[in-house]
Amino acid sequence: MTDDPLLLTTWFENQAQVTEAIGRPGFAAALFGALAVIRPIQATTVYLYPHDGMPCALFEQDAKAPWQPEGNVARYLSGFYLLDPFYGACMEQVASGCYGLFEVAPDQFEQSEYYQSFYRHSHLADELNYLLQLAPGQSLAVSLAFTDRLDADTRARFGRITPWVLAVLGKHFAGLDNRGGRFENLLEQRIHTALNNFGSSLLTERECRIAQLILRGHSTKSLAERLGVSEDTIKSHRKNVYAKLDIGTQSELFSLFIDALANAQGVLGRDPLESYMGKLR
Repeated sequence: MTDDPLLLTTWFENQAQVTEAIGRPGFAAALFGALAVIRPIQATTVYLYPHDGMPCALFEQDAKAPWQPEGNVARYLSGFYLLDPFYGACMEQVASGCYGLFEVAPDQFEQSEYYQSFYRHSHLADELNYLLQLAPGQSLAVSLAFTDRLDADTRARFGRITPWVLAVLGKHFAGLDNRGGRFENLLEQRIHTALNNFGSSLLTERECRIAQLILRGHSTKSLAERLGVSEDTIKSHRKNVYAKLDIGTQSELFSLFIDALANAQGVLGRDPLESYMGKLR
């Protein structure tokens, strides 16, 4: 008897069900049912990421996961996605393929407040995404979330079937732009631009960039390498950022970003901190 689930009859039966479901409402459920043959998956979501609009969840399934906080996907779509490594990879137009969380995340991602809020708080330990560049300016992400780390053999099996997964996704979601995604309106544009504008009314351009990268989970060393400066220079900039924002920790920076984001209505194209800090005075 083989230990490889990809050699079992069940796997081929599930593949056939996915093929039959292409173009039909039950496609995503059939696909995730097939992927679960390799390993049980605690939560599954299909995200559409328009590069010039707002993300949306085309499919989500976590009914069998009581550990999942209610509204986690909705919370993610409210603006937290801006700090998501997979979203960032799609915006940078990474090649279509199968990616693990720690392949696309910054070096100190596990110490970031985003990780604490969306992984540790949900008792998630690992995530894998099949990313498909559907067309110029549009990405699809199939998210598989797990409560423990994937071992090397399991990760390799998910990777081995990547050509098939991307092929069926491409067939099923062909012409998705014509079916309508959640493209941004004037109110929603505040979220889409909030990270790039965050702190710009109080910080220098370099300090803004450093604050954004800190929020994403980059270490001092990673920041220095990415920006081509010394670690001492980064430490000096970080100290200035915290002083100007009247904070002392990464946790406070994250809280400030989320609070400013939630209060950013009516400040389209400007720093969301500008009106938020004014309300605090």
